[in-house]
Amino acid sequence: MAVIGTAGAEVLIPLAAVIGIAFAVFQWYAVAKVPVPSHDGEDGGGAAQKGRSGHDESAEDGVDYRQVEARCAEIQHAISIGATSFLFTEYRYLAVFMAGFAVVIFMFLGSAQRFSTRPEPCTYDPARMCRPALANAAFSMIAFLLGALTSVMSGYLGMRVATFANARTALEARRGVGRAFVVAFRSGAAMGFLLASSALFVLYVAINLFGVYYGDDWGGLYESITGYGLGGSSMALFGRVGGGIYTKAADVGADLVGKVERNIPEDDPRNPAV
Repeated sequence: MAVIGTAGAEVLIPLAAVIGIAFAVFQWYAVAKVPVPSHDGEDGGGAAQKGRSGHDESAEDGVDYRQVEARCAEIQHAISIGATSFLFTEYRYLAVFMAGFAVVIFMFLGSAQRFSTRPEPCTYDPARMCRPALANAAFSMIAFLLGALTSVMSGYLGMRVATFANARTALEARRGVGRAFVVAFRSGAAMGFLLASSALFVLYVAINLFGVYYGDDWGGLYESITGYGLGGSSMALFGRVGGGIYTKAADVGADLVGKVERNIPEDDPRNPAV
């Protein structure tokens, strides 16, 4: 006996997705409360005072905190521009792959019954009639594109969260490792819950929309919906490999800059890029 019925699942699944998205927005808001001046040097709401304990520490340790904060904002802006530029360049190549592989899926699945548009006996129950192969091919292709677009959106949102939080984590580190950890953890939670909840919600909507056509043909429905996972994992593969190469290149470049300009050894903690 099922723990919850169909009606309960129809309510709990989208509710869980909405709660996850709301929790991600809450975590984003908590991270955004750490003020960072704009990259052109304007104060972002008292960041200079936020990092100090009520007296002018710059007079004691010789550090100009306003300049530090402005520099952090400038670096954050440059990182954001570079990351966004990389993503959109990668997405142009991914668009070609998505279109080409969607056609391959349609051709291979549709040719299973020579692109027939007539219902065929179900393989699991010959007494029942299932949807034609051409319909399965079309819906599998649509599911693949939905999964790919969801993965692309997730990659973009994840990058935005990461670049949004990096300077805030660095500035909070002046007040202790614990505060920096909280900002980093909250930004990771925002990213994780937002991406997982968005994927769950899109999958739920896709299953219900496909179900309007498939009716009680559950075999055909779930064969088609597997394209969603294929699309998402394909884009994640490109993002993982391409992003890994990009970040490794940035890591090597940062090490070289430290060695050449500041005579800092490789992986030295004095290099901020480490």
